[in-house]
Amino acid sequence: MKHLLHVVIGASVGAAAMYYLDGTMGRRRRALARDKVVGTAHDLSDYVEAQGTRAADHLKGVLATGRWDRTSATEPQSDAQLQGRIRARLGRLVSHPKSVEVEVRNGTVLLGGHVLASEVDGLLSQLRDMTGVKGVQNKLMPHDSAEGIPELQGRQDPPGKEQAGQPAW
Repeated sequence: MKHLLHVVIGASVGAAAMYYLDGTMGRRRRALARDKVVGTAHDLSDYVEAQGTRAADHLKGVLATGRWDRTSATEPQSDAQLQGRIRARLGRLVSHPKSVEVEVRNGTVLLGGHVLASEVDGLLSQLRDMTGVKGVQNKLMPHDSAEGIPELQGRQDPPGKEQAGQPAW
């Protein structure tokens, strides 16, 4: 059995040598083989570089998110700062943030204005969980739809959804 294996290997090596060392076409065949190896090496290099860039960008995003979470988790220094944080978060919580009135007194948030009924529970839950919020007074006027409510007209994307072609920031 070993003898047969050695014969097959020897014949294969001899055929490959004849194929690549042929006086007429051998040079062309060797050049094609070399070009394929070089091309594959370049493709592999490009792939590794792209994956490295992707991993670095992902890490930057994670670090930026972590940095944002740390700064927003600190206790607000004033009611005005807490009100600013709430106004900044409203755009991700309701579809018509300008129709919501926000006032803060000693850490208690007073909410007023018009909002869609489907967004009220999520809004109140998120605000209660914010650092620095001691309580929430709900004076919002919930509506089942935006029809006939001037304050709820205009952009009606769900909260957190960006318009096509628009950056998320």
